[in-house]
Amino acid sequence: MNRTKLLGLSVCAGLVAASGASAQTTAYDNMGPGNEFDAMAGMLVRGPDVGVPWAAFFDITAEASGGIVEVSFPLHHNNHNNQYWFQVYEDDFGQIGALVGEHEVTGDPDNGLSTFQLDGTINLEQGTVYWIGVLPAMNSHGTWRRNNFGETKNRWAWRGPDTWTLFSNSQVSALRVMVGATVPACPPDLNGDGVVAADDFFLFLQLFADGDMRADFNNDGVIDADDFFEFLNAFAIGC
Repeated sequence: MNRTKLLGLSVCAGLVAASGASAQTTAYDNMGPGNEFDAMAGMLVRGPDVGVPWAAFFDITAEASGGIVEVSFPLHHNNHNNQYWFQVYEDDFGQIGALVGEHEVTGDPDNGLSTFQLDGTINLEQGTVYWIGVLPAMNSHGTWRRNNFGETKNRWAWRGPDTWTLFSNSQVSALRVMVGATVPACPPDLNGDGVVAADDFFLFLQLFADGDMRADFNNDGVIDADDFFEFLNAFAIGC
């Protein structure tokens, strides 16, 4: 049997073996049963065009390693613009350190729980402390609803460019963070050698056939043909 046929069998085997596998793991979740949160109270978040800008950030310890593929939180849109940035920072001995990554999100006018899909490039490491929060843009004005079981910890509020102020004993806003496989800076460079080459192609085929979640190239929680073709497209483009 020639190599082409062998590769084809590997791909088919991967489709059968890996279909339906889940890549998501909970890295942080402070919401109660049934996604409970306080629908009436929370942290005010507003952009610099509204007056004194205000952003809420909380320190969390990641319970799993991987790239963030989904975040859920109740961000109520009060008025004006509706643009915010979900951000993750390193912890620097109790201070906010370097920016790990950010993703644009919007508030929910219906005051419900919103879920946002991320691409897995904001990576967390299990047991590591991070500062996670919402930074409003322009004249955005909203409320990040808090959890409803009285959890308290320190909170950081942004009051101006590069100025962070610590407030103690604040009730924590509701948040769930799900992670999947870590996404490299150059996704098709699977072996991390800085070059997109045949080695990466054959490595992907092997991961795909084994049902390894690193082959979940589109981070949708399932390894299937969509991942195969998306990888081929990325491979052709290179980095």
